Amino acid sequence: MPSDKRVGLWLGPSGTATGIQNAAVPTAAEINNTGGTSAMMNVVRAVSWADTDLAIQDAETSADPSLADESTYEDLGPAQYGGGISFFYPGKYDDPTNTLSNAYDLTDLPWEEIDIVQRIDGDKVNPTVPAADGDFVHVFRTWIDGEQNVLEADTAYRRTVGFKQAGEASFYTIVGAHTITAIEPSAWTAGSKGRLRATVQDRDHTNALTFTSSEASVVEIYPGGFYKATGSATDTTTITIEDERAGASATVTVTVA
Repeated sequence: MPSDKRVGLWLGPSGTATGIQNAAVPTAAEINNTGGTSAMMNVVRAVSWADTDLAIQDAETSADPSLADESTYEDLGPAQYGGGISFFYPGKYDDPTNTLSNAYDLTDLPWEEIDIVQRIDGDKVNPTVPAADGDFVHVFRTWIDGEQNVLEADTAYRRTVGFKQAGEASFYTIVGAHTITAIEPSAWTAGSKGRLRATVQDRDHTNALTFTSSEASVVEIYPGGFYKATGSATDTTTITIEDERAGASATVTVTVA
């Protein structure tokens, strides 16, 4: 990750009262701990860019058989996530007014389950700005997997904490209610091709959604919202747009012109 001050980071204990209730639909109140909604905290001031490599990786499943299996090709598809976050040690411990001290207390227990929200929205220049509806974020459920101390003379006094995946994550999701709004073409002309886009919280979320047509003989629609109007004038179909993980959907009634 480049040190461009555009990556926000919040951590908190997992749980319905302390973390993010639904990884696919995080709320600004949860992330910001508005009015004690959660126990999440913004830790960017406590984190060093050096040795921080928390990220998403492609799953390597195609050539990873067990000792008892023959080597076969199997693509399971899911992404992996995890890595290390490098925290500065606090100058004073047990100080609830100090971000470095709070971050240390939160991450000092091995195998503690931690929710991590990583804002990866280039429109947010200042990482200390609170999360808001419409922000793009990753939400990770993780386990603390120990730490490595960095005590070299030419580096800051810090420790790198490892985080392993705990079974649930949501990548490039959007903060706030996931109401889907379709952006239709000006006309569904017979034989025309194009792309049906959709927004969530006024942000383009097309690539994260699924599209189905009730009548493929009228409109064929493909992943990413790409379509071809295959019907004749006055033919009608209904296109359903779904955000499956968030449990949200919208429909578009199409009449070919």
